[in-house]
Amino acid sequence: MKIELLEIKNIGGISSLLIDNFDPKINIICGKNGIGKTNILDSIATFFSPTIENIYLNVKSGLEKGDIKILIDKKIYKREITKLYTNLTGYSYDEVWIKKDNESYQGFESEKQKLIYKKILYLKTERNFNYQEESSIQADPSEQRREIQNFKGINKKEIKQWFISRKLHSAHPDHLTTIQQKNFELAKACFSLLDRDFIFSKITTKNEIIINTPTGEIYFELLSSGFKSTLFILLGIIKEIEYRFQSDNILASNFDGVILIDEIELHLHPEWQGKICSILTKTFPQAQFIVSTHSPHVIQTAEINQVIALSGKNGHLEKSTVDIAPYGFKGWTIEEILSDVMKMNDLRTKIYREAKNKFDNALDENNIEAATEAYKKLDKLLHPQYALRPLFKMQLDSLKD
Repeated sequence: MKIELLEIKNIGGISSLLIDNFDPKINIICGKNGIGKTNILDSIATFFSPTIENIYLNVKSGLEKGDIKILIDKKIYKREITKLYTNLTGYSYDEVWIKKDNESYQGFESEKQKLIYKKILYLKTERNFNYQEESSIQADPSEQRREIQNFKGINKKEIKQWFISRKLHSAHPDHLTTIQQKNFELAKACFSLLDRDFIFSKITTKNEIIINTPTGEIYFELLSSGFKSTLFILLGIIKEIEYRFQSDNILASNFDGVILIDEIELHLHPEWQGKICSILTKTFPQAQFIVSTHSPHVIQTAEINQVIALSGKNGHLEKSTVDIAPYGFKGWTIEEILSDVMKMNDLRTKIYREAKNKFDNALDENNIEAATEAYKKLDKLLHPQYALRPLFKMQLDSLKD
């Protein structure tokens, strides 16, 4: 299952948006704060939530309804989000109807509809986790209607329980299916994907996951926030695929659905931000990822047509044209991505701009004393290897001739 087109009208702060050329592997949504990146992911997740329970997705203020349209594998699916009432906290509730080819469906009307719902996974920004004691190991939950609340995202509380269960059962012949065994091997390998020096070590008799690190063995929960955020994504996806497709026995690496991730760079060092998309697409090569980011390091890894740079006014959004990158962004500097893709107007600090303006004004006025003073400040502010430093010095020296 792949999303090919998305159209949103009057949902949250979005008045209109059309994205009609999604990449089948990964799509990186970027734009200014408040432009609607998370709103897009929430809209997709809500679209694939079959529950008739209340879903917190706002219709645009002042209107009674909004619309979501998605093209999946050459077929159009539509959903009308209607405001029924508003409570004191300002949340709007939708009536949860899906409209397709002039026919309406509510809940599970066909096996195909069930499969579409099951093939969406959502990882929201709450990806860090604290210590969690596991006094006992529970049986796997029923796969029935796990997708009923796609909007709420993957449950982080289940990850440790699932991993310990798989490790303990793997010690006994025939306890796990072949697919479960392969999924568990993939899960163990995930601990080393960011850094090869980190390796899964063991499960203790107190049901603790122990990781071997360059500084010794530590509890799973004591890893850095960046490690935990990444493991939440990787292990969370594998776990959820197993739980949702127990009767189908699907290998996690063969999952061909859609995976939504909000702020994919969360808690990651810039070096790891540049790795995360590659790690995900290699671990789950059949999946389609739709992620949001504020990080130029994430964008720098993108191929052509994988970046959705949003722009617009008054909620009317569009995908900015980035034809200047016909081969992707891997040859671009961070500064070039910030200015040309993420539309950051000024990459310098206020103190630099003030010193540079004083220097330029002094040059225009042939004021040697003021230019010298401004240059001395610039000289201290700039990087030692800044390419334009010699030019500034030449400009100052020209006043002395």
